[in-house]
Amino acid sequence: MRHKLLALATLAALAPLAPALAQPMIQSQEGIALQNEIDQLQAQVQQLQSSGGGNGSSALGGNAAPPPPAYSGGGGGNGGSSQGLVANLLNQVQQLQQQVQDLSGRVDQLQNQVNTQHDATEKEIGDLKFQMGGAGGAAGATTAPQAGGPQTLSAPAAPATPPAAAPSSPRDALKAAEQAYASKNYAAAQSLAQGIVTQNKQAPEAYRAQYLVAQSLAAQGKPQDAAIAFDNTYNMNRNGSYAPQSLFGLASSLSSIGQNEAACDTLASLNSNFPTPPAGMKPRIDALSKHAGCQ
Repeated sequence: MRHKLLALATLAALAPLAPALAQPMIQSQEGIALQNEIDQLQAQVQQLQSSGGGNGSSALGGNAAPPPPAYSGGGGGNGGSSQGLVANLLNQVQQLQQQVQDLSGRVDQLQNQVNTQHDATEKEIGDLKFQMGGAGGAAGATTAPQAGGPQTLSAPAAPATPPAAAPSSPRDALKAAEQAYASKNYAAAQSLAQGIVTQNKQAPEAYRAQYLVAQSLAAQGKPQDAAIAFDNTYNMNRNGSYAPQSLFGLASSLSSIGQNEAACDTLASLNSNFPTPPAGMKPRIDALSKHAGCQ
């Protein structure tokens, strides 16, 4: 009877911990390992309860499973061993719970850092748009390049010699834009792709076209316009197939115009949101990070 009361007292002591332990664990290898260890300890406590503590029989009259190994921390007889075991299990559960709480705090802290970096980058991009695009850039109007000065950031400038007639179908226009890009006719590729984004923004081809606009501007040596185009591509679909490339293109363009701090923040967002980048991108990310002087 004393063993049964002791087991019930142990469960009562563990009850306040149950809600915390039942919460979703941190999605990491360390968190999963802690959860498994907690589950094993809880199983041992349940096994101790079912043993009933008397003559190897449970409260239902059947033979219970053998109790877990007795704790060697002292105490004489079965009562002392069971009491030591319960105290040891309770202490381990409390230690594991504290480790879980510490891990949760670290994850929250890292997430706050990522959010802060992302907000700072968005602000710097907005300031850059305003400074380089002026009032016309804020309204989204196309501004011609300034003679002898940097290109505007507000919107990509139309090429000097656009194609005579752009295909009316977004699919055909995108195909023509990709062919122009492959032929290194970047101005024509930009014009065709920009036409899809402007006239058929809801078309399935618009996302690919927006990324092609950014690529074409970067290939033409217009990093300021390219930075805006890459940023627009990422914001169009932050989980899309071109999202990692768009963040990398944005960081590269920012670094090209001397905005290394913003470039490093963008690379931090890239590494956080896409820890496994597309094949072949990791060496380019590391090289750009080194070039920009990222910590």
